[in-house]
Amino acid sequence: MRFRLLAAAVAALVLQGCDSDSAAPQPDNRAQVRFASASPDAGALDLLVNGKTIASGVASTRASRPVPVETGRATGEVRATNSAAVLASVPLTLEAGRSYTVLVAGSSQALTAMVSVDTGSVGPPPPGPGPEPVDSGNPPPPTPDYARFRIIHAAPHAPPMDPYLQPAGLALDSVPVFQPFEYGSLALILDAIRPAGDYWVAFTEDGTRKIVLDTGPIRAAVGELVTVVLGENADRSLRVDVVRE
Repeated sequence: MRFRLLAAAVAALVLQGCDSDSAAPQPDNRAQVRFASASPDAGALDLLVNGKTIASGVASTRASRPVPVETGRATGEVRATNSAAVLASVPLTLEAGRSYTVLVAGSSQALTAMVSVDTGSVGPPPPGPGPEPVDSGNPPPPTPDYARFRIIHAAPHAPPMDPYLQPAGLALDSVPVFQPFEYGSLALILDAIRPAGDYWVAFTEDGTRKIVLDTGPIRAAVGELVTVVLGENADRSLRVDVVRE
């Protein structure tokens, strides 16, 4: 199954939610923003949107719950918790009814912030229709029996790669789950929807089946969003982090 990413130059996304704020029912004229960290050493972080704290105390491989925000152009600022120092910033263009994820990755000395538009409408997915044939180019309906996977290239010094999402114990599929898969290609992320269960994600050299690194086993629960982030250590060596909502 192949999903395509729409490329955009955005360089300036999740165990339990870390933010005490809970997402209120989403009005039609507001957007939602969540914050996730895949930085190995930045510690607890806060996200502010136009000066208002949206999430606080978010540690590595964690994400906050979605929070309703005003629409329009805004600036997201990432700060160390209990600090006024801005570690990274990212411009935001927030549209009504949309949900966004701001992700930080990289070492604390070279923190990078990115933003993605979450798949589909804000709020829980509608109940899926009854069983029916699904062609290989489309995901199954997002019923409560499924989990979602999001795979992010957040390593600015790494080349394009091919990501594979496989049930645990199975060899690589015939095609990558996303193409192209390169740094900055996350203006729109299409989630891979799979039955809940055990999986693994492998990253291969572009156009080959040579595995560079992989996640090992991942258990995806019913209704869960699992974000797999290809990132960098301080020495620019590659790492992979699994961030849960």
